[in-house]
Amino acid sequence: MPGKFKAYMETIQKKTGKKPEDFWNLAIEKGFIHQGKIVAKHSDMLTWLKTDVGLGHVQANFMILYFRLRSNDPEVSEQAKKWAYESGYPEYVH
Repeated sequence: MPGKFKAYMETIQKKTGKKPEDFWNLAIEKGFIHQGKIVAKHSDMLTWLKTDVGLGHVQANFMILYFRLRSNDPEVSEQAKKWAYESGYPEYVH
């Protein structure tokens, strides 16, 4: 993924007025995350973020990456983890 994690997050925050924690809580409310783990299909989350939230395709996939990183999802590649941690993700770790 080109660019920096922090820049993607800032762009999404400006576009939506929502912080990462807001997206996390919305995903829980929608039933996509349960007990800190992703329980939904990628395609269902992608559709929600694009249709209901209004994110573009890349931004929606980015937010799903954020969910996967935050939930320690084993599907996140080492390359994606490295990129995220080196380009701003630690600011958003709770």
